[in-house]
Amino acid sequence: MESTSLAFKVYLILGFELTVLYGCMFFVVSQCKKAFYANTTFLGISFAEAVNQNRQTDIAIVQSKGTTHFFFFLILFAVFSLWTATAVIIFSTPFIQIVFMTLSAIGYGSVIGFIVMDMDENDGMTGLKLATITTAAMFVIVMVTGINFANPIFALIVAALILILIFAEFFSMFRKISRGYARKKAIAGIIIFSMSLLASISSVNVSADKGLNDWDTAISHAFEMYLNIINIILYFLEAMSYS
Repeated sequence: MESTSLAFKVYLILGFELTVLYGCMFFVVSQCKKAFYANTTFLGISFAEAVNQNRQTDIAIVQSKGTTHFFFFLILFAVFSLWTATAVIIFSTPFIQIVFMTLSAIGYGSVIGFIVMDMDENDGMTGLKLATITTAAMFVIVMVTGINFANPIFALIVAALILILIFAEFFSMFRKISRGYARKKAIAGIIIFSMSLLASISSVNVSADKGLNDWDTAISHAFEMYLNIINIILYFLEAMSYS
């Protein structure tokens, strides 16, 4: 029996993790809406009705000391699981790698769901749709054009742009920035991580051409794409929040 291809392994893992990520996002959003309309709480969080600039109903999270602590520990869990997943990708077995990658998907999916609810959820849902379409478009571009975006020059450009973006993020942490600057930074983030996703997709074919076809390599490629997709989603939400 012929073994499965590297691409099959990569997209099987990525598909599972994105299912968990999106599943947690929409679960949180749906439960928050149910709690609002039932006039109850979800995980101890209360909700209030608001109206956005387009006169659409907006469900707002009621801020309290309890919700602040809850979000702090939820974000901490998401970040810690992602960092742990990054470490075990290098040092651990495929099973442990998948476990921590899945924990990070649960954490980030939940965080993103609450981000959607904390901002205008109408804009948030639009941001999620645009992020999904953009992600799908990157896969189509690689398949249709056949261009190898994993070439050294393109990869070097992407790495340089990511470093510039990191510098811009640090700058915005310590200096008050305008809404226009924040929106432009978010759009730049979308473009940069979309470019990085193109390189990640192409790198699967490069590894396959080298004869690599093991689960460690597949998990590494899937995790790289997964990180790019999370960043694309987060930057779309940031851009929509400053629209």
